[in-house]
Amino acid sequence: MKLREIAAEAGVSLAAVSLVLNGKPGISPERRKKITQLLELNGYQVRPLADRDGAPFQNILFLKYSKHSYLVNGNPGFVTQIIDAVDQECRKHRYNLLMTAFNDFASIHLEELLEKPATMGVVLLGTEIQDDDMGVFSGCAKPIVVVDNSLSLLPFSSVTMHNEAAIFSAVKHLLDLGHRRVGFLANSIPANNDSERLSAFQNALRGCGLPFSEELVYPIFPTMDGAWESVSRLLDQGRAFPSALVANNDSIAIGALRAFKDHRLRVPQDISIVGFDGLPFAALSEPPLTTVSVSCGEIGRWAVRILHEQIQGRSGEVCKMRICTKLIPRESTAPCHPPRKHPLLLAE
Repeated sequence: MKLREIAAEAGVSLAAVSLVLNGKPGISPERRKKITQLLELNGYQVRPLADRDGAPFQNILFLKYSKHSYLVNGNPGFVTQIIDAVDQECRKHRYNLLMTAFNDFASIHLEELLEKPATMGVVLLGTEIQDDDMGVFSGCAKPIVVVDNSLSLLPFSSVTMHNEAAIFSAVKHLLDLGHRRVGFLANSIPANNDSERLSAFQNALRGCGLPFSEELVYPIFPTMDGAWESVSRLLDQGRAFPSALVANNDSIAIGALRAFKDHRLRVPQDISIVGFDGLPFAALSEPPLTTVSVSCGEIGRWAVRILHEQIQGRSGEVCKMRICTKLIPRESTAPCHPPRKHPLLLAE
């Protein structure tokens, strides 16, 4: 069980579970006992109420920001894997991990949260953050590391996936299979990662000697159900698709699979699709989805390592880290052959 599920089972807040997990006061003995039992039953190591060696508590604050939640919650398991890795790495360095979830910077008291002496630094979830949002952190004296967003033009340390290399591997996989017209299922709600992936898609095509066409970019809602609706709408309008597609994320790819099946388009016989993220459910789609796997664990672990170095004063420079990805071929891609005549299929 994840921490949020344990909180629901115990009938308490996620913050209460975090307090018990990290041996902090503020919870009644009866509730502490119940939460402790659930945590230990699910393999968590609960810190004693009195911190070891009498050392003062040092906290890392995880800020889980969601502007609209379609990306944060729309790809099941992605953000959770990052948070779990951050928590595990914090324990190695003897930090307590505290979490605050919010959807409006004006709704939380950042100064109050960050001015506490025990709060040593911040890991900020950047999945749905735009550059303009980061102005509230411009004067922050505590070190901050952003995850799942490079913020490439801003002076904030960040750890995210290598979008350019990932998209290139997806495009090359399709070209190696003989496809010569490749489309992109883009996120219709732009975020920094998505803009980087679309730009990387253009560069990958041109780098392989193929022209880029705006007509082969399809704006798709970035959740499974939303993607199904978006692709279905395009097909109902008579929009044709090429023999190969790269999707901005796995949820979009799987929604597209459903829509193509409903319209009697075959994957991979008619259309090959590559997803992005490598989430577990991608292997269970029909057909199993070829995807670019992202190590969420490495993103979370390196974020804490960088933060720890800055807290200890061993590094004061802004660090931009990109974690490499891995293409996982499955049954949603196949060698290209002359397309059958169909009004919804583009000729090669």
